[in-house]
Amino acid sequence: MCKTTLKSLDRFVWWRVTSWWMTRHHWSWKDLRRRFTDHDGRWKPLTANGAELFAPQSVAVTRYRDRGNTIPTPWPANHASTARTVESPVR
Repeated sequence: MCKTTLKSLDRFVWWRVTSWWMTRHHWSWKDLRRRFTDHDGRWKPLTANGAELFAPQSVAVTRYRDRGNTIPTPWPANHASTARTVESPVR
């Protein structure tokens, strides 16, 4: 779920920045593609004046696979045995 969210955020920001540049510099899609692709047709990272657009999709997501019983519980150890059944006064 997190990777999907980061990927969609990455796409959204990429499209917003490219559309902003296209409007600002009066570029067509062809001009943008010519500027930001290499000779093999692969997209280069978006950069301007030495600053590169950060790709949130590249963030490593680690899940807590082996936490299991190591997560501390906020209840006392004998909580289940001290619970009592409460009868309803209305019958």
